[in-house]
Amino acid sequence: MGCFFSTYFIYTFMNRTYTKDITSKIGEQVMLQGWVDTIRDHGQLIFVDLRDSKGFAQLVFNDDTAAAVLDTAKKLGKEFVIKAIGTVKNRDADLINANIETGAVEIAVESLEIHSESKSLPFPIDTDGREIDEMTRLKYRYIDMRRPRIQKIMKQKASLINAVRNWMHEQEFLEVTTPLLTSTSPEGARDFVVPSRLQPGKFFVLPQAPQQFKQLLMVGGVDRYFQIAPCARDEDPRADRHAGIFYQIDIEISFPTQDIIFDVAERVIQATYKTVAAHKEIMQFPFPRIPYNQAMAEYGSDKPDIRFDYKLQDATALVKGKTEFNVFNNAEVVKALVVDAGATWTRTEIDQLEAFAKEQGAAGLAYFKVINGELESGIAKFMQPIAAEIKAGLNIEDDAIVFFAADKAAKANKILGLVRLKVGDMLGVREPNKLAFVWITDFPFYELDEKTGKLEFGHNPFSMPQGGTAAFELADPLEIQSHQYDLALNGFEIMSGSIRNHDSELLVKAFDKVGYSRAEVEKRFGALHTAFQYGVPPHGGWAIGIDRFFMVLVDEPNIRDTYAFPMAANGTDVLMNAPSDVREEDLKVLGIQIRPEVLAKKQVLD
Repeated sequence: MGCFFSTYFIYTFMNRTYTKDITSKIGEQVMLQGWVDTIRDHGQLIFVDLRDSKGFAQLVFNDDTAAAVLDTAKKLGKEFVIKAIGTVKNRDADLINANIETGAVEIAVESLEIHSESKSLPFPIDTDGREIDEMTRLKYRYIDMRRPRIQKIMKQKASLINAVRNWMHEQEFLEVTTPLLTSTSPEGARDFVVPSRLQPGKFFVLPQAPQQFKQLLMVGGVDRYFQIAPCARDEDPRADRHAGIFYQIDIEISFPTQDIIFDVAERVIQATYKTVAAHKEIMQFPFPRIPYNQAMAEYGSDKPDIRFDYKLQDATALVKGKTEFNVFNNAEVVKALVVDAGATWTRTEIDQLEAFAKEQGAAGLAYFKVINGELESGIAKFMQPIAAEIKAGLNIEDDAIVFFAADKAAKANKILGLVRLKVGDMLGVREPNKLAFVWITDFPFYELDEKTGKLEFGHNPFSMPQGGTAAFELADPLEIQSHQYDLALNGFEIMSGSIRNHDSELLVKAFDKVGYSRAEVEKRFGALHTAFQYGVPPHGGWAIGIDRFFMVLVDEPNIRDTYAFPMAANGTDVLMNAPSDVREEDLKVLGIQIRPEVLAKKQVLD
């Protein structure tokens, strides 16, 4: 029986023809199945464009068509799903459509069956869809994904993931699936919490990353691991960050050096990116490396776009206390951005740039131009006494405009770094077909929380500090650097990783700095802490956010359209109506009661 069904399936599947194949079947009878894309009814002559997953084909019904078939054709509507059997013929020369792959042929239909009918669509699908309200598109995502743009995205993403997986297997990485229900781990975001019925009052979390599991695999003797891993983080969504779940190419290697780990990343990217972006070129290979402190000072970002050269310069010593311009005199630092073609910048463009800077938190955006050797416009009158020193110190050539940010160092760098990117957009120098990868290295092990002022991990808490145990003896923990690294691409962070801590006592010391006791470390990270006492190889790895990487490669401005079924911008699944209410009896089984203030807030939102 099983053999019969298998043979039958192969026969019927092979008997079906896809639209892309009909040009090679002139004079043959074929069976096509798909959706009605367009209908042109001229009475006794009807043209129907059938769409399937491979393309389009024109069906023809005319005087030679059987009456019953013609009657069925007259009942067709857009997006009906049909099966048509007919003979492939060449179109008349004056009716050839050069815009589609099958535009030189048509199907003279001999049999027509309507599988299912369709109501009028809530929106058109013959555009790219960006003009349509996103919430509406996502509510009817199964219709939205019929549009060619989304179909192409899904196929491209599948091709990229397949290429990565094949490369990893060729390089003898072992693909291992890690658990989706686990315990909490500080990865920098809120957890999604899952109550346990069998262990009342206790909770699982969805993993923010497979971090501890992949390190335990190294302890277990897996030399090279990888997976396309789902990661769950309760973060606010944005254009380059999907709500809820995202996916990463996750790897870990035993006995690595940082150079080995970088080489793996560079080679897998070089070997696979052209599956979806063959027209793009990597600007520099191997990828350049920039220490974190240098990246922040020169680009105002730890994910710099290095496709263009303009860098931030420190003008503090040149201008502070040298003029009557108190904005500079009262600032901790003054950073400058020198841009070419000062004479072409209009007042309207400068005002737009200043408005942008204010949106990012700046009090304003000081500037002056250098035209024919003279300082003009903006704050030029204040800078005239030190004009020569400024031009020499900032290496300003004639016909330039100089923008300034004056504030505390971190804020001045951040604001002017964002202005730099905006300038790049306005000048059109962020070339879309250039892929500028850059490693950012030597991240600080700790940082201060902007809201609380408390010490917290700057990156991955399981990373190895530079200098090992001795690093924790430094008086200022903010001076400790780590063996942590990111990979940036065209202004996006696409990868993060590190050489890992593989010493149980170092693990305790690392968490001690942020307020964890030994008992808390042993309780919360007991598996890792204990495993490190049974012979653990040095190890390290990285994780590429494949959705964001893919988004950059295919020039999609919004990461949500790289998912078949994305969350909306407000963090909800409008297609499946999630998150949704849970029945009172189900909550009781779990021992959960919604607090009154939460219930009141929920009622307001509803």
